Amino acid sequence: MNKITAFRMPLETLFKELLLTAVFAVVIAGFLTVLTPYQKYGFLSNLKFSLSISMSIHLLSILLCVMRGVTRPDLKSTLIAVPLGAGIGIVIGSLLDGLNPLWLISEHPSVLMISLSTALVFGTAISYYFHSRSAIAEAALEHAAYENRLTESNLRMLQAQIEPHFLFNTLANVLSLIRDDPLKAERMLEDFIGYLRGSLNRTRSGDVSLAEELELLRAYLDIHVIRMGQRLRFSIDAPAELLAQRLPPLLLQPLVENAIKHGLEPKADGGALTVRVRQEAATLLIEISDTGLGMTSSAAAGIGLSNIRERLRALYRQDAELRIEPNQPQGVKVVLRIPLTAAQVT
Repeated sequence: MNKITAFRMPLETLFKELLLTAVFAVVIAGFLTVLTPYQKYGFLSNLKFSLSISMSIHLLSILLCVMRGVTRPDLKSTLIAVPLGAGIGIVIGSLLDGLNPLWLISEHPSVLMISLSTALVFGTAISYYFHSRSAIAEAALEHAAYENRLTESNLRMLQAQIEPHFLFNTLANVLSLIRDDPLKAERMLEDFIGYLRGSLNRTRSGDVSLAEELELLRAYLDIHVIRMGQRLRFSIDAPAELLAQRLPPLLLQPLVENAIKHGLEPKADGGALTVRVRQEAATLLIEISDTGLGMTSSAAAGIGLSNIRERLRALYRQDAELRIEPNQPQGVKVVLRIPLTAAQVT
């Protein structure tokens, strides 16, 4: 990467910074008008000098960054740009005001000194302001990158937690069925292989479609139906127009596993599990409800729930929600809200 491409500033950002510099220049011109004892140098004249000096310092600092190959204005660029830009700005301001810079130096050195001193003080202060803004912006970007890495790490930890758990339970069930019901054991093993094949790539992706997540969820539930028999019934209801919606992988399976493990499996006659997806304004609403044992401390603190909350907070800030509430007439309902992608909002 060459030095020219190292410095990147969107035109919109550059325009906003120059506009803010112009506002500062107006304030400085007012200050100089009050400070300068010569009536002939009024506000308009001072504004010409102030704008010339401010813009010279700002643009020179950017030029120095390009020449030095740094990404944003730093202290070294400021130390060079402020005095040099002030001198250039005074010359430009003199010419704009119809004055000979050499005449101004010889005839009114006090005015020149006031202008130069003011330029150095305010130029340094304004440059520090922009430098601080840049540092804060870069810190925010670094924090966002850290949160993304943390989210990915949490996802890997969750996968490491769930996959062996599900793997060992399923294989144990296959072993127990081999003697009593070989055909059922074979079907469970085939479904399990299909589930693993489908989940291998999807759970390693940054995001998946709702259709992919529900397909994986259906395969997961089919395995549990073989194991629990008529004690487990499930249904998945999702409008076709929402199936392309993107969402983080492995988001729904922990919620379903929690419902089965803590609500339906311990119940003698089992129950039903329903996954319902719908759109509310610009929000994707996913409800996972069961008719199991109901609200218990183990259900509220089940596998992956705290991890999912942390993932949602890192990915969506305050725009996502995971809520657990009683299901009517019996059981537990988990309500998950995440923002719809822009392409899906209707």
